[in-house]
Amino acid sequence: MTLPQPKNQNFLAKDEALIYDWRIHSIRQALKQKGKATGTLEIQDLLDLGHLDQYHYFGSQACDRAIDYLSLNPNSRVLDIGSGVGGPARYISHKTDCHFRCVELRNDFNEIAEELTQRMGLHKHIKYLTGSILSSQVLDALLPNSFDSIISFLCLLHIENRDKVLEICFRSLKENGCIYIEDYVANCNLSPEIQNTLKEVVQSSYVPTREAYRYHFERAGFTDICFIDLTTGWKPWVEERYQKFIKSKEESITIFGEEVFQHRSEFYRTVRDLFKSGNIGGTLITAKRPSASQIHQVPDNYFSPLTSVYSEQYHFFLEDGSLIALRYFQTETLEHYSAWWSDTQGNSRELINTSEQKGSSTHISFQKDNKTGTICLPEANLEIKFAVATQFTWEVPAEENQRAVIHQPQLLCTVNTNNVTQKAIGYCKIYQGNYPKFWGYHFVHAFFPDYGIIWSADATFGQEKYNYFKFLNTSQTEQQILLNGENSYHRQTSAHGCINNQIYHLNFNLNSFATWSSILRHKTSTMESNLRLEYRPAILEIDDKQVSQGICLKESCFGTIA
Repeated sequence: MTLPQPKNQNFLAKDEALIYDWRIHSIRQALKQKGKATGTLEIQDLLDLGHLDQYHYFGSQACDRAIDYLSLNPNSRVLDIGSGVGGPARYISHKTDCHFRCVELRNDFNEIAEELTQRMGLHKHIKYLTGSILSSQVLDALLPNSFDSIISFLCLLHIENRDKVLEICFRSLKENGCIYIEDYVANCNLSPEIQNTLKEVVQSSYVPTREAYRYHFERAGFTDICFIDLTTGWKPWVEERYQKFIKSKEESITIFGEEVFQHRSEFYRTVRDLFKSGNIGGTLITAKRPSASQIHQVPDNYFSPLTSVYSEQYHFFLEDGSLIALRYFQTETLEHYSAWWSDTQGNSRELINTSEQKGSSTHISFQKDNKTGTICLPEANLEIKFAVATQFTWEVPAEENQRAVIHQPQLLCTVNTNNVTQKAIGYCKIYQGNYPKFWGYHFVHAFFPDYGIIWSADATFGQEKYNYFKFLNTSQTEQQILLNGENSYHRQTSAHGCINNQIYHLNFNLNSFATWSSILRHKTSTMESNLRLEYRPAILEIDDKQVSQGICLKESCFGTIA
């Protein structure tokens, strides 16, 4: 179905024509070579076309992930935004028997999409709509509350008005319906040069950070927002795509011509370089439209002075100088998983950040006993195995029953990622119990390779004040011993304590390597805590004399628990 278009809506810039026009010709040529120029098609005939049919990274593999997350079945009604030549819709509908409505800006893409769908016998399950998802014509054709799920692969990066498109998605979903998006994200504040490259070459005038993207989803009304980093897989994929295309130069020029080859090689090289630089990453975003009753619901425990909490957090300092911080945090209304990576060169990446319960176990897993443990993040190709070298426990006055907190400041680790194995030193803290609704704290975990480990906190839980300053001597010349600080306190960039009549100053006032933050909340929970992590260089002074240099993770959190 093609809707009336605004004047000049279908006008294509020369670069856009060079990017897209060759695809239809290539599909027809490839099918002709297989003896399939006409007649019935099987799904494998189209899968053999690779990126010509599945115009996004990892093709049918990405579609399988969407099928699993969205639990698609014959009763599912799915909206595909930026459907291209219809490859994802055909593959997913073939596997699940679900029904699709596909929105695609280019009429020629929809024409061949309808032809291929007809030849596969899926025309009763898949309908195509030509036009911009932002246009009034398309919006009028999409009834409110009519889709169980929405998918979009590498399309939203071309739509600058992210608030508007997510507002349309929210409107189109049924209550408790889910959205599944794979898109570009900014790993940092992008320079004007990079923004111009994205606009001119990639045709993307707006690539937000994960934090900004989350705000767009929240403003639209979505809950259970989950971000999974895909950069680990996408970075080598775009490199391999570029190298393969360069090697096919002679064949490609014969098929497409010199101009198309040069344009595509520049495009593939630019995308490769953007990912290689670390400025641009890939992400999977999932979210849910809550029911109306959930939006206005106040939890039963809202007026309770205490909240049940379970927290498990880990920090790992790797031998290459990078940091990995992971967390599982659960209250009566929230289940939060997050993981963050940073190096000392200013590069950082959010690996996962989610408060959705449905699929978290497939994204990150914690397994441990009293002596060993394993943490896995499949999408990041990351596995951490550790042994507990030291453990200490003590009570927290603010907890209703003063249950002990477990501190493991010395985890001996092996970190495997991207087929590279490194050693690491880590920290773990686990606590659970009934805590006051209002809280705030500063915490720091510092590692000095030639001297020892310090971990210190300055916290307030309700009306209770809670401070500590711990030093574990790990130098080879001295026996390991835990020293407890007295009269400890924190400043914004320092922590202080008195040990055996000596004044310990832990300073981290130099510029941070990287920072990460998240709001711990569920849209309906009335809980809101601002969590912030900073990876910083650290200096240890004793009685105003510098004794060691190292690194530290500074953590702060302020707000409410519910």
